[in-house]
Amino acid sequence: MYVAVLLLASFGCSSVAQLPERQVVHPTDNNLYLGSKYKNQQGLLNEQGIPLKPVNYFNYDDFRGFSPYGRIIAEAPYDTAKDLSKISAEKVGFYHELKVDSSTVNSLSEILLKANSPVLNNFYTGKETYRFVWSRAFHDDYVFELYKQDKQAILHTTRIDKQTGALEKSDKVIPLKQFEEFKKILTRGNFWAIEPYRWALQVDGSSWTVEAHVPVGYKVLSRSNPGLVHEDELLLRKAGQWLISRGEIDVKEVY
Repeated sequence: MYVAVLLLASFGCSSVAQLPERQVVHPTDNNLYLGSKYKNQQGLLNEQGIPLKPVNYFNYDDFRGFSPYGRIIAEAPYDTAKDLSKISAEKVGFYHELKVDSSTVNSLSEILLKANSPVLNNFYTGKETYRFVWSRAFHDDYVFELYKQDKQAILHTTRIDKQTGALEKSDKVIPLKQFEEFKKILTRGNFWAIEPYRWALQVDGSSWTVEAHVPVGYKVLSRSNPGLVHEDELLLRKAGQWLISRGEIDVKEVY
């Protein structure tokens, strides 16, 4: 029995030792992995990236993989119609044919438009920026923008009152050391190598979305009700809670 246990222990140790070292992915000009290059479309934004008219803040390609099961597949105002024969085919089949969760894209875009926040995926604004959109079903929405300007970092926080739409904004200077600390949370969590979106049936709860806006390109990572088990969800939790704590906002429930 002693020999068997010893052999099993030795086998277990050797198996662990043979595991390959985890590769951490960094964005480079020639290797954006699951990020995207800037499209530089003209006439949509001002020099700071603020929309000149209502636009989608995200590429639909980043929100593919949508399953229509359990969700309405008709665009408003047809989503309450009872007679499908009166709805044009393109309105009914939009989600199903494209396999894109356009409702999430639209709702996130509405939040960022209300916050007067810049679009980060069109062109590089000259400021390395990381943004966290925190949308909760029963509480106010928050937008956190962490960016580097000159020799300091700024954390810009916007609270959007869910009832009135009123905005409450604040700015806080963040030491550059902490700015680099946040970047390490993303790279160590393999932010640049994780699929941008994974659909999950959601009746209520929360949506956590983190964007990276760096000179070589752009990346978004969005999940509904992220937990503490899967790598992608845990990364969002760490990054989001880091910004929530630095923003020093008064919230009773983090979900």
